[in-house]
This record gives sequence, C-alpha cells and structure tokens, in this order.
Amino acid sequence: MNELTSMRLTTDAVKAMPRKLALTKTIIDGLSCPPDRRDVHIYDTKVPSLAYKLTRNGAAAWFLIRRIEGRAQRLRIGGRDLTVDQARKLAQQHNGKIADGENPVIERRTARRSSTLQELWESYFEKHLKPRGSARTIATDESRWKTCFEGWGARRAMSVTEADVRALHTKLGEERGHVTANRAVQLLRRMFGWARLGANPASKAVSMYRETTRARFVQPDELPRLFRALDDAATNPSIRDVVYIALYTGARRSNVLSMRDDEINLAAGTWTIPGSKSKNHEPMPIALAPQAVKILKPRLGHPSGFIFPSDGKTGHLIEVKATWKDVRQRAGLPDLHLHDLRRTLGSWQAAAGASLPIIGRSLGHLDQAATAIYARLNLAPVAASVHAATAAMERAAKVKPKTKNATKAAGKSARSK
Repeated sequence: MNELTSMRLTTDAVKAMPRKLALTKTIIDGLSCPPDRRDVHIYDTKVPSLAYKLTRNGAAAWFLIRRIEGRAQRLRIGGRDLTVDQARKLAQQHNGKIADGENPVIERRTARRSSTLQELWESYFEKHLKPRGSARTIATDESRWKTCFEGWGARRAMSVTEADVRALHTKLGEERGHVTANRAVQLLRRMFGWARLGANPASKAVSMYRETTRARFVQPDELPRLFRALDDAATNPSIRDVVYIALYTGARRSNVLSMRDDEINLAAGTWTIPGSKSKNHEPMPIALAPQAVKILKPRLGHPSGFIFPSDGKTGHLIEVKATWKDVRQRAGLPDLHLHDLRRTLGSWQAAAGASLPIIGRSLGHLDQAATAIYARLNLAPVAASVHAATAAMERAAKVKPKTKNATKAAGKSARSK
C-alpha cells in the first residue's frame, strides 16, 4: 500500500488527516480537507516547518510555520501554483535567514506598511484574490478598484484613516449609489484585513447604507413582449441566445457567456459549471430544459470550444449591454436587469409548486447551512421543475394580448345579452 492510499484510508476511516508526509505532486493532488474541519495543515517531512494548508472551500497555500524570536509565526510562501520543489526551496531560504537572526515576517509587514495603496491592491490581487476568487469576483473587485478609488493609489496605505473611509463612503453613496458605496468599503476592509497592517480603518469606521433586496422578475404579461423584442431586436443571434439561455437555466451571466462544449451533456440534459467558474467553488450541475437544448445543439462544435465565441482575448462574449438595452426598450421593460432573468426562473418554479430546496439547488444557492440538504437531492426533481417552469413561460409568451377591436366586440356581445 502506497503512502497516498494509506492517507486516504485514514481520512475515510477516522476523518483525520496525517500530520506529516513526504509531499509530492501526486499526494497534494489527492488531498482534500475533511468536511468537518475548517482547514488542515500537512507538514512536509523533508523541510522543517514547511506546511501545505487546505481549507474547506478548496483554497490551498504553502506556509512556513515555526517559532521566530520566541513566538509562533506564520509566513505565507505562496499559493497552490507553487511546485513542491519551489516551496521547499523558498522555505529553506527563509529558514536560513531566520538562522542568521532575521525575521521575514516582520520584514514583510514593514514593507507593506510603507507601501502605497496601489501597491497594497496589487499585492492583494496577485497573492490573495487571484488564487482564491472566482472569475466573477476577480473581475468585479478589479473594476471596483479602478472606478471607486480613483486618486487613492498614490496614498500611503498606513495614512488612510477612518475619517477618510467615511468620507469616501458618503461621496460614493451620493454619486454612484448606496450598494456601490457599501461594496467599495468592503473591498477596502478585505485588503487591510489581509495585509494585517494594524488597525483596519475600514473595519468599524462606516455605518453601511441599508440595502433593499431586489425582487424584480418577468411577469406573465411581460413575457410575450420580451420574447418578441428578443426575436425582433437581436440582430446578433448569439446575444439573443445568451438571453434565452440565461432565462431558461437561471445561470449567472458570466457562466452563460463563458459556457463551453465540454460542460454540456445534451443526452443527459445537463450543463455542469466547473468549480473554477462557480461562485461557490464547487461543480454545479444545471438542468437543461428542452427549450435550452434546442438553442445549444446547433452551437456545439466551434473551434474555440465556446458556445458563444468571439474574437476577443477571452475567446467568448463578455458583454451584451448594447443589445440588451435595445431589447428592454422594445419590450417596454426599462427596469429589467439581466440578473432578473435568473430570479425569473426561480419565481416561475415557485409558481409551479417547486419547493425552496429544489429552487435553491437548481440555481446553485449553496450556503453552509443548506449544503447538507441540497446534497441529498438528485437532479431528477430539479430537471422536472425547470422543465415545468420554462414550459409555462413559453406558453405565456405565446398568449396574444387583446386588441381594441376585440375588446369592443366583446363589450357589444355582453350588452346584447
């Protein structure tokens, strides 16, 4: 029995990870954090104090964990992209510095304290956000940094005060809306929390604006207008189909736009969003209604592998704002957001009698409290619910509104009686 097999048997039997292993790529690829643990550290037997940390949500990183100047210290060496040999080499370099009386933890902290806010953001982005965040989170935070912190980049990170953060929050709230202001402060809070520079100026400095949960979805009388507008206005069939797929699957826009052939199983009627692209970092199966399958089938087989390819650097469509604005105007639905299509599927599922766990499972709403419930559900009832909801939407879209002449005729008939 090899070391990896022994490790897995131990994990399965007692839900305990071995404390030390002669780490290799094969072993690391086979590691996973026990479900009853928040995180676990596996120490390398070849380099003292070198540990590979795994978390319950799938994140991983290399650390040097040892006593320095009489105190237990943790020094992050790098993310999971480091090879075992690279991690060992860096750990040995730090161990050598410590033996010479240096303290790499304090040196790193001092460097961060003297950095500008732009340098802090770049470090946070490369060392924390990119290794851990989903593609959607990375893109959102990067855009928020560029648009909400204009003029802040050259400031020394340690010079930012609570009063500065409160003033920024108020300014953004007035100019860009309460939700944007709240999210900007939360990003700043995460950056300072990660850097551990001392007191976090964004931690308790701001009284957040109250946010109202959006409850907009496409109503029955609006569906015919939306469908007609899509068919009439979408000069680009790809963008028209993006909107239909978003409506029929309830998936997030970023996932629809980056959908690939190898994620689709038409025979099974499923689309599996990989964990690297899902908000919850877990593979997410989506039930495909017949209407969605009909749209996707002729789109398979593009050389790029994407369902909605483009000539851009990503290889797939990344934005549909212009066409979506035209569709909304033609349909007379100016307040309808693309994300409301996701909410629309859930609303129609509820109207069709689906339970909340089924709706949550079909939309990928996996939080810690609900994961255990959702894990026991198979895809069959989810598929039935999605099929019923999409069929109901399609029927409603085909209902023609009464004309004025038809209304007058009905009135005359009633009076004659």
